[in-house]
Amino acid sequence: MQSRRAATIAVLLASVAGQMAAANAGAIGFAAFAAGAFLLAALRAGLILNRPWWSPAGHAIGPSPLAAQPVMAARNGELLALGYGWGALSLLAIYLLTPLRWQHGWEYGVGMALIAALLAALARHIAQAAWTEARFKTLLAVSVLHGTAALTGLAWLVASGKVWSLKGDWAANIVFVSGALLIAAISAMGIATAIRLSAETRNPLTLA
Repeated sequence: MQSRRAATIAVLLASVAGQMAAANAGAIGFAAFAAGAFLLAALRAGLILNRPWWSPAGHAIGPSPLAAQPVMAARNGELLALGYGWGALSLLAIYLLTPLRWQHGWEYGVGMALIAALLAALARHIAQAAWTEARFKTLLAVSVLHGTAALTGLAWLVASGKVWSLKGDWAANIVFVSGALLIAAISAMGIATAIRLSAETRNPLTLA
């Protein structure tokens, strides 16, 4: 677990450095490649984390479904926090440390950093708090809204044409697109895992 997390963070740092280099050179393609590298690393981490719980055989030697629910909710929350942290570092590094300029770059960067901190704190709370049906339903609803909001934002970027902008916000748009895809995908993985574990907790025989 720790080694996988370290590997994902290493890709995160390399991605930010690559985006900075791309911003310095005006290399849009390389910026997209650098952002995509972290997106793929985060999605891989999400699959490794969640996929074992999507089939009974995959978690036969793991904790019970009831015990796994808060743990998995917290770990998916941590992965989302890491995604927002990547977005924050990317925007702040690009728009404060390279010649590329966009007046809202630092604002979105700070906003993403705050969201990352809140998600990390929430993940710690979930891991430590008592797990209840009401808590499950609340987190499930929030996850659905979170993922839907990310996809809505992505659709707006594409429909408005901003995603194709060659102005100073081009680097930010790459971060926004990659971040939206990450949020939507990790949210979907977490929802699938939560539903599976909750159903198995209620009636383990039907899912064996």
